[in-house]
Amino acid sequence: MTLARAEKQARGLLGRIARDEDGSFVLFGIYLVIAMLLVGGVAVDIIRHDYERIRMQGTVDTAILAAADLDQTLDPEAVVRDHFDKAGVLERLDHVQVTENINSRIVSAQASMDVKTMFIRSLGMNRIGALAGGVAREDIRDIEVSLVLDISGSMADFNRIDNLKTAAKDFVSTVLSGVDDGRENEVSISIVPYSTEVNMGSEMASLFALSDVHDFSHCVNFQNSDFDSIAMDLSVSRQQTAHFDPFSNGFTFEQRAPDPLLTPCRADEAAEIVYMSQNEAELHARIDALQPGGNTSIDVGLKWGAALLDPSMRAPITTLSALGKADPAFVGRPYDHGRNNTMKIIVVMTDGQNTYQYRLKDAYRGTAMSDVWGAMITDASNPEDNGFRLSVDDDEYQDFDNDGRWEEDWWIPNRGRWYNSNWGGSAADRLTYQELWSVASLGWHAYWGRYRQYNNADTYYWWKDTPYTNIGPTTKDPRMTDMCEKSKDKGILVFSIALDVAESNATRMEDCASSDNHYFNVQGTELLYAFSAIASTINQLRLVQ
Repeated sequence: MTLARAEKQARGLLGRIARDEDGSFVLFGIYLVIAMLLVGGVAVDIIRHDYERIRMQGTVDTAILAAADLDQTLDPEAVVRDHFDKAGVLERLDHVQVTENINSRIVSAQASMDVKTMFIRSLGMNRIGALAGGVAREDIRDIEVSLVLDISGSMADFNRIDNLKTAAKDFVSTVLSGVDDGRENEVSISIVPYSTEVNMGSEMASLFALSDVHDFSHCVNFQNSDFDSIAMDLSVSRQQTAHFDPFSNGFTFEQRAPDPLLTPCRADEAAEIVYMSQNEAELHARIDALQPGGNTSIDVGLKWGAALLDPSMRAPITTLSALGKADPAFVGRPYDHGRNNTMKIIVVMTDGQNTYQYRLKDAYRGTAMSDVWGAMITDASNPEDNGFRLSVDDDEYQDFDNDGRWEEDWWIPNRGRWYNSNWGGSAADRLTYQELWSVASLGWHAYWGRYRQYNNADTYYWWKDTPYTNIGPTTKDPRMTDMCEKSKDKGILVFSIALDVAESNATRMEDCASSDNHYFNVQGTELLYAFSAIASTINQLRLVQ
């Protein structure tokens, strides 16, 4: 074989080899294209799967958020199903669960579907499962509580006041639990102690348009129209409640001064309202200081308790906070009725029923002048005579009479005899009736200042009973009912507690509550259970997640 022929054969072999390599690259390319199409197909199927899942998740989210809204009153599960039905995917909804507390709602839902594949079915997977689910919760964050507590005289019986103190302090601690975990300023508590009336304190009294103003105690005479609404219009002209003691009989000479626990407007500091506080120690101290005394006016207690949850008291609370009588954290409260994430609560308890509320007649109150003169006497030679002395001016006798008196027209109760001048001379001043009642009970004045003059029982009873009038249960019971109903109409949740109460008034307290489940009829130490149950219920309203 020649060299030329050998070279020609070699070139032919190399050519065939070259042609064979071209075929391998084509085959590799085909495989590569198929792999790319498969990967692209998987991506398309995954994208389609995610699109359907996200679309279904959107339906779930919209449905459960709408169902958990506390402002909507429809059945929450029905709301979820309706959303899925309108989206045309009701068959995808697997499960709905609703959990409702007193004013919080949790709605969870799960949905699923199978997304048909287009490309990866070649791998034996015809469908890809898609799941969606979620939980929506709406809670009440801001809670305003009015604790309306009976401190009338009957609360001294059977350890009731002690049981109330224990129960109320436990209530405060439970409701305020969690205040130190970063959720402060959510719960405000006002305490409204009531007996014959409610002592609002001098700071709040200064904000009212009051007549016959004095500083011995601080209550207001509500008008009939005040019970037409739970709002409190401080610009309305009202009388300040006169300070007097109609209960003491006055037979004991040394007990001249009115008893601060028996005046219609309690003069003891513990009886004052506590305005919007979250200070557990302060609230406990004020509860511990409560003392029983006086009659029962549930209607007046409820009026104040409801008013302290009404926006009409927002400006006064702001002023009181600047004066240190309300927590500055609650400036801007009470919130509007119906505000989102807000709950307003009244807890009212009593151990009896509405009794009588006493008011001085205009002729015997305020700056009306009495016929009694008074002076502070300091006599070092007769220490037993020191103190405030009263002289009753009786100008009926100017001449000799059958009693053997000659121009002695001043009766001196401290001496038990007639004089021809007042005791104190130029130091004595004629007292207004408000000044008189601030230093002597009606009973003391009637007995020592009037009866002992003539030994006439009619004189005693006239001066003991005539100066005042009363408001009784026939007026107060409807007012109480109005306050309960108008509070509930505003969305306020009313809990009521009847302690050792007769059936007739227990029914009235039951009707006051928001429902049968919000009413407690208890005996003795069961009072602790009632307050504990209410506090635990309220505590469920706190934001927990």
